[in-house]
Amino acid sequence: MESNRFRLTQGGISWFTSATTVEYEIVGDQAVTGGNTAIETAVQTWAGFITTRDFTRNDGTGQTNPCTGSANTIQWVSIDGTGGILATASVCRNVATKEIGGFVISIDKDEPWSTSTPGVSDKFDVENVTSHEFGHVAGLGHLNAPRDGCLTMYAFAAKQEIQKRTLGLGDKLGMDTLYDPDDVVDGSCGT
Repeated sequence: MESNRFRLTQGGISWFTSATTVEYEIVGDQAVTGGNTAIETAVQTWAGFITTRDFTRNDGTGQTNPCTGSANTIQWVSIDGTGGILATASVCRNVATKEIGGFVISIDKDEPWSTSTPGVSDKFDVENVTSHEFGHVAGLGHLNAPRDGCLTMYAFAAKQEIQKRTLGLGDKLGMDTLYDPDDVVDGSCGT
């Protein structure tokens, strides 16, 4: 049975309804052909559940992340070389109101990446990993128990894995708690 568990970041941070569109840019040389398209697809997977905002790529955006003074960014950068951290997400939030105001996602360009379906046995899937990181941007935290292994917010990823491209039941229940999108049916987790 698909796990129904989720964890809210800091007790429930979320995007409030204020500006209707959050613009973000993708910077750095993509590590694999189609990598930026896979990133955009991952963002849109979550955007459908964040009912308070729309997310749009605009590499020339004038919107700024209040914590960095720069644009909301997804970046291809060197983090720690191969075999370590795949990606990170930093979420800007107002601790008093629990409102999310911006984000930066960093993807380690030095890892072996793929955008193929099915996944490639010796590479990590860009959409799979980015979808997990954008779950943090949406307001969800890590799950670590083996029973949560096929949820998008499970803390670990494997080469060839593509199941995090779609949200599982627990991921959807977390989004329903934060944004009430009314889609809490089982996903295809584990199939």
